[in-house]
Amino acid sequence: MSDRTGLGAPRHWLLTAAQDLVDTQKVVQVDSRATIEEACDALIEHSIQSVPLYDAHSHSYVGMFDVHDLAAFILARRSAPASHGDTGSPLSRRVREPSEPVANDLVGRISDLSHLNPFYSVVPETTVAQVAQVFAKGAHRVAVMQSDREIRGILSQARVVRYFFEHSDTATVIEHQLLDTSLEKLGLVTRDVVCVSPDTPVLKALSLLESHRVSSLPLVDNEQLVGSLSLSDVKHLARNRQLTRASCRELVQAARYVQGLREGQDKAAVFSARPQASLRYVLAKLIATGAHRIWISEAVSSVTSSVEPSTPASNRRASVSSASSQTVPVDLAKYAGEFGDRVCGVVSLTDILRVLMDSAPGPRLDPDYNYASMD
Repeated sequence: MSDRTGLGAPRHWLLTAAQDLVDTQKVVQVDSRATIEEACDALIEHSIQSVPLYDAHSHSYVGMFDVHDLAAFILARRSAPASHGDTGSPLSRRVREPSEPVANDLVGRISDLSHLNPFYSVVPETTVAQVAQVFAKGAHRVAVMQSDREIRGILSQARVVRYFFEHSDTATVIEHQLLDTSLEKLGLVTRDVVCVSPDTPVLKALSLLESHRVSSLPLVDNEQLVGSLSLSDVKHLARNRQLTRASCRELVQAARYVQGLREGQDKAAVFSARPQASLRYVLAKLIATGAHRIWISEAVSSVTSSVEPSTPASNRRASVSSASSQTVPVDLAKYAGEFGDRVCGVVSLTDILRVLMDSAPGPRLDPDYNYASMD
């Protein structure tokens, strides 16, 4: 990969150093001796999905606590040995007896329990291209290290995607063409989607999240999209154990209520787009909403309205404004999904990064080389 030629020419976004994307970041960390509830409180307070664990005794980082770990822990407790004489599975042996409170256990004991988001680290000079290669394989974040014992910042998939969108003026012609290509043509609407009913028990939903290794489930009622259960909702289970016996609908309502109290505004329960939506539109919507994935939906053909809109659908237009300077014109009837649509796919930040890396200019990065280390 080479820079553009010419004096004063902008540097391609993939050539940026990882340290440049985290320089102004305040690192949130939790002591490895903290309780699970204290760790989850930190996740809720800072609106994050994972946090590095720091061991004050060894003055080093000992792992990453992720909401997937909490879900795996809750499920493992359900299958923990009934007696001390029963050895159980290797996973269940790492947890205490089910009668003991989840929140009082130490978070350091369940770090990387799910094996989905371990502690990956990179040096400050690592390029965004190299980090994106790690993200394209499914990792959600890496720690940019200042030294062996100090984190400079946490670089996430969302931050890299936002950086690309904000600096798309340095994108290649091919990348601009990708931005204006529909999800359907990019082959991003082919994945089977695991759905649940709003009345599905929370523990059943957790089991599906872990067994399918996904971070969100659409809530579907009579084949229509009515909501979404995300792993970000799972962190509320540590504080309110009664919710483990609740339905998905009740957990989502509880999570949205807490979010509304903290942020002073209601949080939308579901975001969706049509297969015809452009990648540019989807990126703008993900950035504007702070979501990590977007459901792809289509109108239910059997559902018709007896009320004609005052303005024909073909003439209704709006715009999606992201945190960047871009404002993306939107044809609502063509791009925006609606409440009650049928789910036909999902596009995640991992999917988007894979598309971008496949079109990256210059020499191909080694797909088998891991540019991040697991410490």
